[in-house]
Amino acid sequence: MILSEQFGFVFIKGKRVGGTSVEMLLSAVCGQNDIVTPIAPVDELERMRFGGRARNYAMDRQREDAYLELIKSTPRKALAQVSVPKERYYNHMPLREVMALYGPAVSSFDIVCVERSPFAKILSWANWLASSEAYLSGGKLQNNLQALRSSVNRIFDNGEFAEVKNIDLYRGEDGRVAASALRYESLESDVRRFLNSHAIHKIPALPRAKAGLMSDNLEPRDFFSNEQLLRINEVFAEEFDAFGYSRLA
Repeated sequence: MILSEQFGFVFIKGKRVGGTSVEMLLSAVCGQNDIVTPIAPVDELERMRFGGRARNYAMDRQREDAYLELIKSTPRKALAQVSVPKERYYNHMPLREVMALYGPAVSSFDIVCVERSPFAKILSWANWLASSEAYLSGGKLQNNLQALRSSVNRIFDNGEFAEVKNIDLYRGEDGRVAASALRYESLESDVRRFLNSHAIHKIPALPRAKAGLMSDNLEPRDFFSNEQLLRINEVFAEEFDAFGYSRLA
């Protein structure tokens, strides 16, 4: 989550939508007094190299500095053992909590998020669950399609596929979706257009964090059964309608 007082916007981060890449970019262009929540240590390390960092999310600045120093001093392969702090403001924080904590001024800010097809999100989520341990220790996400199919079946068996239903994160205090969505498929141009609208014109290239299988390029029917497609259509029905993605039968 990023709250920019300087530029008047709030970025609410959903799961498996490229949000970490956007946070890296936004944290590099936002003001030093803006709120930038911490991300996974391996990503935070890259964000610092990119020119951004987590800041102003805790009551105690010393705890923020200590977290960044711990990341810098920890061997890359051991970064998975460093816990992401959950302070006043935190990663994947729902908009309603931001509003309740920050106060009425949030209502005057632009609220923005990133979204993508539910099918692509679920494939990305399955791939993440199958290989996140290696990634968080400094490795790469897998690109084994057979392993992906096995992971997809597991998350449907235990219901975990619904973890990437992000729409509730974007609701305001009245329960309505308050965030405007940047589309994953045109993310760099959408981010640039959004920042230009807030008088930010010196914008670095969008980094590619957590790059894996590029699930938007995969055919969903190759990985989901007919029953699974129907479950996705049902569980993500509001997202399909709100963000303009097409269902599959």
